[in-house]
Amino acid sequence: MATALRQPAAPESLETAKAFIAHEGARLCARVVGDRARAIVLTGSLSRGEATLKRDGLGWRALGDATFLIVFNRSAKVRTAEIESEIECHLISHGVRCKIVVVTSTASALSNMRPHIYAYELRERGIVVWGDQSVLDLMPQFTAADIPIEDGWWFLCNRIIEQLETAAKADQSRDIDTDVRYRIAKLYLSMAACYLLVVGQYAPSYRDRAQRLRELAASPIPQPSPIPLQRFSQFVSECTLLKMCGDTKGEFGQFPQWCDAVSDAESIWCWTLSRMLGGIPSDTRSTLLSLLAKQQPLLARTKGWVKAAIVHPKVCLRCWCRWARLACIASPRYLVYGAAADLFFNLEGSRVTITQHQLVSIMVKLPLTHTKGDHQLSWRSVALMIADNFHGLLEATRS
Repeated sequence: MATALRQPAAPESLETAKAFIAHEGARLCARVVGDRARAIVLTGSLSRGEATLKRDGLGWRALGDATFLIVFNRSAKVRTAEIESEIECHLISHGVRCKIVVVTSTASALSNMRPHIYAYELRERGIVVWGDQSVLDLMPQFTAADIPIEDGWWFLCNRIIEQLETAAKADQSRDIDTDVRYRIAKLYLSMAACYLLVVGQYAPSYRDRAQRLRELAASPIPQPSPIPLQRFSQFVSECTLLKMCGDTKGEFGQFPQWCDAVSDAESIWCWTLSRMLGGIPSDTRSTLLSLLAKQQPLLARTKGWVKAAIVHPKVCLRCWCRWARLACIASPRYLVYGAAADLFFNLEGSRVTITQHQLVSIMVKLPLTHTKGDHQLSWRSVALMIADNFHGLLEATRS
């Protein structure tokens, strides 16, 4: 069943570096899972030909990650963290630095996937790099129009959490620094995906999204948008150029600053949430999120908390009273997303003005907290706490 893997050329150019990551990642995944797996699929920006790599001395550094999906016929235990570490170390030994993400699924799970962004991009742009070449045909057929608007909002919220985690772990940087510009680009590209999904123009690639935004901005028919569409389109085009080429020369205008990204993300966040609620206007994020939580079916909210209790039984037993109060407010997902928004949209670049009282009010909304005594909170510690909640409660589930 396994297809032969040919050794690519040494990563001397951008394209051979990308091919090397894909080849070696697939080879090392296959070496670990062997005949237990049905297929290994390359997903994400690398499978779409949109990964960003920069020269790093004599080697290469990927600004994003490479994701490999291992598909089994039935559930299997795999130490994904060990596989990720092995691949990353192997790549480093060959002059390539790239974060590796390994996820698993089953043939049954693929067959039962509902319409959402990840499923659509996996089916449309995923590349089977080992094993059953027809494995993605197991997925149901659906169009971009079938993806619910809420999934675009989830997508933007997930990116905001990623931004918080990355910024909390990074040294302070100016907007001219490569890593910061890349974070700005990823945020705008997520905004574009969210916006286009709402207006029924979603596409699975950065290039196509940028093109559709330019067409909407140039349309003589006014388009609904919470921010000036011409400026938004120009920023997304600049960010797409950076993501695709690793650099931008101002072909579409000036590159956005961090303050632009945060302000526009908040506008898209609130506008999308308002559209999900049927166009209900509101001046505050908290009101919108509260209305969304009230509309969530009780079964869906309960399912989220039951899964949280299964994953973290000791925390549930220790904090059952606090969890019960939080469960009356919203699901774990909405609470984490709300906390992330409260922190992210209150950070003003290098001028952090958020108070201890605000940090505490954000922290108490989180199901998982880890503070001791009179420990002083910082925006970085709260950001990492939010990221821990995302990884521990939301990342592996759709609840």
